[in-house]
Amino acid sequence: MPPQIEGHVLSWLIGLPAGTALALLALGALHHALFGARGLPEVIWRLAGLFSTTLTFALGAVGILADFDPERMGPQLVEFVPWIPSLGVHYFVGVDGISLFLVLLTTLLFPLTMLASWKQVDRSLRSFVLLLMFLESGLLGVLLAQNTALFFLAWQATWLPLFFLIGIFGGARRVRTATRFVMVSALASACLLVALLTVSHLSGAPGSAPLLDLATPPAGFGPGLLDSAMLDPEMARGTSPGPSWLFFAFVLAFGLMIPLVPFHAWLPDALGEAPVAITALIAAVGIKLGAYGLLRFALPLCPQPAAQWAPALACLAIIGILYASLIAAVQTDLKRLVAWWTIAQLGLVVLGIFSLEVHGLTGSVILLSSHGMTVAALYFLVGAAVERRGTAEIVAYGGLARPMPVFAVLLGLCVLSAMGMPAFVGFVGAFTIVLSSFSSGPAVGLTALAGSVLAAGYWAWTFRRVALGPVENAENRGLIDLDWRERCVVIVLLLPLVWFGVHPGPVLRRVEPSVLELLRQMDDRRMAPLPIERFERPDRGDEFELIRLDVDPEPTS
Repeated sequence: MPPQIEGHVLSWLIGLPAGTALALLALGALHHALFGARGLPEVIWRLAGLFSTTLTFALGAVGILADFDPERMGPQLVEFVPWIPSLGVHYFVGVDGISLFLVLLTTLLFPLTMLASWKQVDRSLRSFVLLLMFLESGLLGVLLAQNTALFFLAWQATWLPLFFLIGIFGGARRVRTATRFVMVSALASACLLVALLTVSHLSGAPGSAPLLDLATPPAGFGPGLLDSAMLDPEMARGTSPGPSWLFFAFVLAFGLMIPLVPFHAWLPDALGEAPVAITALIAAVGIKLGAYGLLRFALPLCPQPAAQWAPALACLAIIGILYASLIAAVQTDLKRLVAWWTIAQLGLVVLGIFSLEVHGLTGSVILLSSHGMTVAALYFLVGAAVERRGTAEIVAYGGLARPMPVFAVLLGLCVLSAMGMPAFVGFVGAFTIVLSSFSSGPAVGLTALAGSVLAAGYWAWTFRRVALGPVENAENRGLIDLDWRERCVVIVLLLPLVWFGVHPGPVLRRVEPSVLELLRQMDDRRMAPLPIERFERPDRGDEFELIRLDVDPEPTS
């Protein structure tokens, strides 16, 4: 059944942050015209940004969760408005179990980022708040878009604010790092644009408007890209060379942003040079868009090449897990340690995605959200330590449990979550991924398990060096413990990690139906009817139909 219009909560979610930023700009211009001052005071910008992002989170937590049906497949809370119908461009948004918790994670992180950066950003505060709110609207637009043109526009709207945030508020090498970041994102965007336009061209009927909607829109606006009845059958079943390069265009576009080894070189520099608050957003949400794009586009639109190349990509993911884990184990800088651990975790996510199995895909979606909360909490704690100590070098610390006991306890809980210990939701995601990897062979499963063991080892070693033992550096003796603001930021992130780790049922009930729907879409596209070839007998002129039977695909497990 085509989705119906189901309210405007998602539009409010996308528009509230950017709308607040534009309202602040307009009020600032009016204030300058009337009173001749530079603009609104910085404290108003900070408070307005905090209020707007908090209201966005409340709207998402209440408005989405209250109306989201765990038993229903396909997009929910849909809103559809024709934009440029002749080009197939529509304002079409919706949320399903794959995007649900990423949306909630995004809306949760922005007010926490505002709080965590309360004392860390002391210059160009108006620009900082403005860019953050535009970034939030862009991220939510990517996660909620059901039209490929809308998705691409929102995708572009995320990288521009990040470029300026790194370039303005980063460290000594911020310009070089921001330039590299924008070059990578431009290459990814070019690959994505080519892939989306090709899919639209191959899936549309001749002479009709391009097909740009993923799901089937409301009646009267044609089918969606995932409607198997409208496919080019050769494209669907992989019998033409098109889907292979198309699939790799998607993999390159999203693999650059994950980043999948060997496309990872830009991430440690970006996370090392960006301010801690922005680092948390990049690691927790920004790079998650790459994995989300694989789930939303690469698998359902190119199922045959995905199944064909899944073993090779799983092998690449395992190499990335082991490589990043070994590099992380020898890091001397806390920010870079978390960056390399992030690369290893996203390698585990990619391994689950290309298992093409319900448990692996479900674990990947869960691990995306759990890693986002854990890495944000870790970076907020690292930022608090750097603010007091002036360095992120591990050797500068040691014995922080004595002068900063609350910091040490919260850091220990975050480390347990990063290690994938039971009672944390990250364990649920990692366990299901590792379990599904054994279906590909014992070597794959054991290698994935080895990456998790390595992560547990270097995190335990790092915690001992930072928090335990005697206070060897005299500079650490007088360090002040976390204040109420910093404690609240980390505790708010730890609570869902523990709650859903102990009781993961609500998460699984909402994610699994959408994963099953994704696998069904892949099967439908692989089993699409083959084209009918018509020919005439030259001796009689009769027309016959010959159904091609040269391909016999196997359905996805």
